[in-house]
Amino acid sequence: MHYFNKIINKWTELRDKARPIVKNIGEKLSAFGEKVSGIWKHVIRLKKVILAAPVAVAAVILAIQNMAKLPARVGLDLQANGTFSIEIAKGLAVLGPIGVTAVCLLLVFASKRVLTPWFASLVSLALPVIILLINTFPA
Repeated sequence: MHYFNKIINKWTELRDKARPIVKNIGEKLSAFGEKVSGIWKHVIRLKKVILAAPVAVAAVILAIQNMAKLPARVGLDLQANGTFSIEIAKGLAVLGPIGVTAVCLLLVFASKRVLTPWFASLVSLALPVIILLINTFPA
């Protein structure tokens, strides 16, 4: 019985020493949680901008690359015999996909649902890549 009382007394001492440390850690975690919550509120408010910025940057980068790599006359609608049914100017082939992406990003800002038009803007980034591939590697 004597050993049991010693164990209980040591446990009580240890608990009393640890209580302020645990309370201090709890207060610091609570303050950290409040800071994270405040930052998250700002992120939620800016979610449209945060989602749109990388898409816009990628569209501009792809346009710059296409401006440098595409020929003066760009062919669209590749036929089975290796010819194009439509030929357009290089400027239109570069600015057209940027326009489609810009319209999709405008829909992101105008829509209550953000992810649907944002996904469409991501898909629109495939246009300049497809135009470049068709004109670089014709059938």
